[in-house]
Amino acid sequence: MDLRIRVLGYAPLVLGALVLPVLPFIRGWLLLALAGAGIICWWLVLRNTLDLVQGVGPVYWLTRQTTIKRIGLQASFMRETDYPWRTGRGVQVVVPYRTFQIGLCKPSEHYTKEEGLLHSLVGRSLSEKPEEIREWH
Repeated sequence: MDLRIRVLGYAPLVLGALVLPVLPFIRGWLLLALAGAGIICWWLVLRNTLDLVQGVGPVYWLTRQTTIKRIGLQASFMRETDYPWRTGRGVQVVVPYRTFQIGLCKPSEHYTKEEGLLHSLVGRSLSEKPEEIREWH
């Protein structure tokens, strides 16, 4: 992902964090306009991200599609199965057929990109060359 796409994708989160401290002092139409802009920003951040882990620094969030029909709040965990193989803990809001999870995570320092791919495929590196492996049969 190049820098331009990353900046455009995370700009709504940064703008929301900057506006949050002044919200108690805003009234009337400006508050309504900011609420509308906030909804549009969240749509920009969360569109096409169903079942994908998103994050900025140590904070992650994800939206999942489920078959659960209840409403609730619960503790949760996350283990990413793709590079950078982050793991994290957070809270999960459950609504009918969707869950939204947010929490803190850290990338795995044990895997490089190649080692992580082998680990996720339950593979391993061998010292033998492909020609020698062919002769095993």
